[in-house]
Amino acid sequence: MCTLNSRAPRVVLAVLLTVFASCTDEPSPSEPMRGLEPQFNVGDVLMVTNTSGGTDIGSLRWAMNFVTGGEVIQFASNLAGQTITLDSTVMIDASVTIEGPAAEGITISGGGRVIVVDFSLSSDEEAVLRNVTIANGMSTSNGAGIIVRGSGSLRLENSTVTGNVAAAWPAIVGISTTLVNTTVSGNTATILTSPAILSNHLELVNSTIAYNASPGIGFSSLVLRNSVISNHSAPNCVSSIIGTTYEGNNIADDDTCGGPFDMLVASPQLGALADNGGPTMTHAIAAGSPAINAGADCTTAVDQRYVPRDGQCDLGAYEFIEFTTVDLTVASSATFDKDGWAVLTGTVRCSRNETFDLHVLLEQIQKSGRGTIDVHAAATTPIACSTNVLPWSVALVTTDDPFQNGNALATVGTLNTEKWVTPASKSQAVKLFKGRK
Repeated sequence: MCTLNSRAPRVVLAVLLTVFASCTDEPSPSEPMRGLEPQFNVGDVLMVTNTSGGTDIGSLRWAMNFVTGGEVIQFASNLAGQTITLDSTVMIDASVTIEGPAAEGITISGGGRVIVVDFSLSSDEEAVLRNVTIANGMSTSNGAGIIVRGSGSLRLENSTVTGNVAAAWPAIVGISTTLVNTTVSGNTATILTSPAILSNHLELVNSTIAYNASPGIGFSSLVLRNSVISNHSAPNCVSSIIGTTYEGNNIADDDTCGGPFDMLVASPQLGALADNGGPTMTHAIAAGSPAINAGADCTTAVDQRYVPRDGQCDLGAYEFIEFTTVDLTVASSATFDKDGWAVLTGTVRCSRNETFDLHVLLEQIQKSGRGTIDVHAAATTPIACSTNVLPWSVALVTTDDPFQNGNALATVGTLNTEKWVTPASKSQAVKLFKGRK
């Protein structure tokens, strides 16, 4: 007979059970056979090692049998980006964290047959899902993606809930729900007046709720921080906005979540739900979206894909990084006339079609007596930039002394660009020649 310490901190479950099996005594004939149940502690890791949707050793449902409160469910590295299609709903009645691989995530699917995850939690218990996609749950009644029974809380981080179908509340049903860098999209309620998410208290932080075949969210109290709610087949919000707290800035394409004094009421210009990198699918925002750089009091350093956010974050789960770039050139020579006018030329090309102003400065240091003077001229001209290389030409005049034959410095830069255009500038030494008039 061997003795095992009941605490196994940060242990891989499959390894632990192998050790337990090698130390098990044969039961006496008068006792029924009992399986050994290892006791885990808060923060201990249970490792899922295969994609079985049943209770095979190493499966997700098998690992859940050993959750007693506070454990972390993780997934072997070779499962990154894969899908677990369940034979039956994952049932959990204690605090737990389910954490997919940060690079490619993990998808837990109901296979269009069963509810995906069903938590039963007391008021002091919390379930956390991170880097996880909850997909294709099915229920003929309420809730298909995630159900939280009891008064416990649910927190989703860098996750996506999509493709779930139920008579009502297809994506998430719970008492207290917090979404951070999370997308809820493409869920369908067969009773169209039922929102995709129903929660007594709902908090959305840099999250995107969009394109659900139902209203967006239903709640008694709501905290919105730098989030997007849009493009639903019915109103974005179906509960009274009296219980809503607005933090940062938020955007919706109707006024059911708040009016123009509460949030931006406009289309966020979302792309389709797609693999845009990171552990879970997201809705990209297009160049021109009012969600770009519209955040305030930002509390998330990265977006759902773990892409770093700017100092002024974008709204929703996706941080726009596809900025327009501008390539500028300046010709190495220019002409001027006796009246002080000079003509500079060059080219401009953009990674997408844009309009902005081009600011041009020409400076020449000239000898004057025993010292020098700075002769300069500046001008601004509008530019219609495209993906083709286009010429530009600017005439500018000095306000005092004229230019002379010799060297000068030209500086060209973008001005009045849109917020999705990366400012650009170019300095070039030029040779000035007096032209004929």
